[in-house]
Amino acid sequence: MTRLLVTVALVLAVTATAIAHTASNRFWGEVPVDMLLSGDALIVKPLVVADDVTLTIEPGTVVRFEGSKDGGNRIVVKGRLVAVGTKGKPIRFIPKDAESGPWYGLEFAAGGGGRIENCIIEGATKGIVDEGKKVSVKGVSFVKPSTK
Repeated sequence: MTRLLVTVALVLAVTATAIAHTASNRFWGEVPVDMLLSGDALIVKPLVVADDVTLTIEPGTVVRFEGSKDGGNRIVVKGRLVAVGTKGKPIRFIPKDAESGPWYGLEFAAGGGGRIENCIIEGATKGIVDEGKKVSVKGVSFVKPSTK
């Protein structure tokens, strides 16, 4: 019985940590455990995928980025990002709306890596930054930020 209570308490603690940075499909801060994004997600401030953590994004997902004064909103990957869309269901990384302005892009730290396939990256000032050269990129389209 004690073992069961400890296990339940541990699961609840990990779950609380994982959802501390999300509200109604709005994400920011550090991703401390493996996470799956699907549907429509909004990154309101930089999202950091921690070391030894995998962020997986399902085909057809739209990841929108809230505007920031410095255009620095991004996903920073210290662990692993797996964003593998299909030709019929590409993953789209886009600004929240026309007024949001550009966002930075997908930034892979020296230890970060992953796969980005069949994706559209729109309105990012940098697109993909791969410091460690550990990212596989295939079938990705880049669309420039719109100028007002």
